[in-house]
Formats: sequence, C-alpha cells, structure tokens
Amino acid sequence: MTKNKKRAIKEAIVDTSIGTLIMAPLNFIIIWVCLQLSFNALQITLATTTILFFIAVFRKATIRLYYEKKWERKQL
Repeated sequence: MTKNKKRAIKEAIVDTSIGTLIMAPLNFIIIWVCLQLSFNALQITLATTTILFFIAVFRKATIRLYYEKKWERKQL
C-alpha cells in the first residue's frame, strides 16, 4: 500500500470517528427538539438533514485542512 493510500485511510477513519461522536448525540438532540415543537416527519427530516449537512461540511473541511498542513510540514 502506498504512503498516500495509508494517509487517506487514516484521515478517513479519524474523520468518520469524529463524525460519529458528534452526529449521534446531535441527531438525538435535534429530533428531541423537533418533537417538542410538534414537527411532522417531513419537518424533522428537513431540519435534521440541513443541520447535520452544514456541521459535516465544516467538520470535513477542518479535518482536511489539518491533515493537509500536517503532511506539508512533514515534507519540509
């Protein structure tokens, strides 16, 4: 396995693990709030999808930039 593939797999595992740790409880909280507000199934789906989408994009970009910086420092 090449060095780039190993790095990509490591980054994917870290990103997915962090994502799971953030999203599982957040998903519960979002659904709980939606139920308290008497949202219907469509409203819960839209709220959950929208909120989790933006958090996932932010998380992914942050982790990608972290690893990019880390790999650049190692090449110097």
